[in-house]
Amino acid sequence: MKDQEYERVFLVRCLPEDVEEHKRIEIQVGDFYDSNAVDALKIRRKGKSCELIKKEGTLEKGRTEHRIPIKKEEFDILFKATSQNHFKVRYFYPLGDYVAEIDLYKGRLDGYVRVEVEFPDAEAMRDFKPPEWFGAEITRHNHAIHENLGIISFDDMKARLKARKLTLSMIKVCAR
Repeated sequence: MKDQEYERVFLVRCLPEDVEEHKRIEIQVGDFYDSNAVDALKIRRKGKSCELIKKEGTLEKGRTEHRIPIKKEEFDILFKATSQNHFKVRYFYPLGDYVAEIDLYKGRLDGYVRVEVEFPDAEAMRDFKPPEWFGAEITRHNHAIHENLGIISFDDMKARLKARKLTLSMIKVCAR
C-alpha cells in the first residue's frame, strides 16, 4: 500500500480533559538501521495490526509511505532485529473535520507528548489553525528531534528541543 502524507506535528501544551474518553491504541515501533533516514525502514504494531513500513520524501513536500501487512509472528521475529525501538499510546481526538493523534510516549521517553494531524491535501494542511491546547509546531524539526528515538530519554528530547529554542515540559490536563 502506498499513501501520500500531508501532516503537521506539534508539542502538546496540555491534554484535553476528556482525552481518556476517546479511542486509544498501543503502538510499538522498531527501526532498522537508520531511524531518521528519509527512506527509513520500520516495523510497527498498532494494537493487533502489524506492518513493515518504508518511508520516502519529506514532511514539507509530503511523504510517501509504503506499508506491507505482516503476521504477529513475523513481527515478533523481525522486531528482535531492530536496532532501536520505542513504545507509545496514541489517542484519537476529534478536531472538527480532522483527528488529532496524540502520542504519549512510555519508557525512557515517559512524559514526552506530541500531536499530529493529517490532511487530505497541502492546502488544508497550510490553512489549519491549531487549538489552544497544542504547543509549538515541530513539523520542520520532526525528523531531527526524533533521530534515534528508540534510544533517547525525556531529558535528551528536552535538550534537543531547547537547542531549537523550544521548551518541553511534563504534560498535564488543561485547566477549564
